Amino acid sequence: MIDIQALGADPEQDIATVQDLADHLKAAAHVELSTIPLYLYATYSIKTRGYSQWAAGASAQRLMTGIAIEEMLHLTNVRNLLVAIGKGEEFRCYDEQFIPKYPEPMAGRVPELMLHLRRLSTDQIDTFRGIEEPEGIRPPKPEAVRPYLSLGEFYRRIEKGIRFLSSDDAKERIDWDQARETLWRHQYHRGYWNQNGGSDGPRLITSEDTALQAMEVIVDQGEGAWDDHGYLPDPIVRDPASDYPPPAIGKQQASHYTKFTDIKKGLNGIGVVVDDNGLQKFTIDDEEVIWPVLDDPDISLLKDTSPVRDLMVLSNAVYCYVLALLDAIYDEPMSAEPPSDEDAFTTDRRYGLERAFIAVMQGVLYPVADLLVRTPLTADDLKTPPKALVHAGPPFQFHQFTKEPKAELVERCTALLAHFPELGGDDGVQRQIGLLPALPGLLG
Repeated sequence: MIDIQALGADPEQDIATVQDLADHLKAAAHVELSTIPLYLYATYSIKTRGYSQWAAGASAQRLMTGIAIEEMLHLTNVRNLLVAIGKGEEFRCYDEQFIPKYPEPMAGRVPELMLHLRRLSTDQIDTFRGIEEPEGIRPPKPEAVRPYLSLGEFYRRIEKGIRFLSSDDAKERIDWDQARETLWRHQYHRGYWNQNGGSDGPRLITSEDTALQAMEVIVDQGEGAWDDHGYLPDPIVRDPASDYPPPAIGKQQASHYTKFTDIKKGLNGIGVVVDDNGLQKFTIDDEEVIWPVLDDPDISLLKDTSPVRDLMVLSNAVYCYVLALLDAIYDEPMSAEPPSDEDAFTTDRRYGLERAFIAVMQGVLYPVADLLVRTPLTADDLKTPPKALVHAGPPFQFHQFTKEPKAELVERCTALLAHFPELGGDDGVQRQIGLLPALPGLLG
């Protein structure tokens, strides 16, 4: 794994080669992926049934789901650029060295920010705000040698490298002709899945301009748009179709940093509205609306005889299937146009993989995680008996498949039906897994 601290250690040393750029992008991809389980775990901890879905306006649950999905977009844009510069084969999502482990410090951040899988709370929202913190909120460190102070600063270095490697000054230039002629077919940009966030989808990268636009989307959505005068006081996301500033009317969208700040303030609430001022009956720190999920869940904490442990293993396997499915999408070249017939899943494998990615996120990953957060852990489950009520949660750990992934998911889910019949049913997890594509070749 590329060390983002080492990449940012010398602020005077710019990206000079295509490999330098690829190393920076691989480090950026790791940081982007590290945020997704954090945001999803906190989102899953919300007791949405009977509470948040009835809150006026955009609830914290819907807002955070959108943020997590936009982080997937950021990961996709970074990977698309890796493909465009001819380095796509150097990167795999389903890789034990790439998948984040929790707790771990956020790479390259000063001061250190420790990342934990935890329930939604004011403290955890403050951690999320620290991740998305706009450049300029904290004064720069005076030392000549330092890591990056924000993700925005790191992406500015990447943008500067893109400009240099596209210029005549570079000894080794990015081959944008190859990106336009062949490599575009291995990028993921056609099927976007976000219904809870911005409308901007993955970018097809075939030129210096489209590469810079893709990086701008990442920074704008996370920290907020910036110009030569620095960040706006209340960072927003620019509209790619209009000049900025100002954004086009109706096209303005809050950044992740601002959205998390609004959740902390209760402006996008967690519970039922109780008066005309929009004040919420419950806050994100109220036990009535937040499941008491385990901090940093790990299958090693549970007894081998516990069915809940097996459910957590299934959760890890589903998570890793999602990452392996992303790899399969990038391995399979797309056709010139998306298929329009009803047999698209069988006539165009790439299109079927793209649709399956959406299906597994909605129909398998979420239901398994939701079942876990609703399940109390007892002395029969935990190796160390709990001192207070605590529920399980999805660990988001690396899972080593021992057979073809879909077949293993089917086997594990079927074995759990006796303990968790909720996994079955006409539209349950078991049926959804059965509809997923097999991923042959993953085990070599």
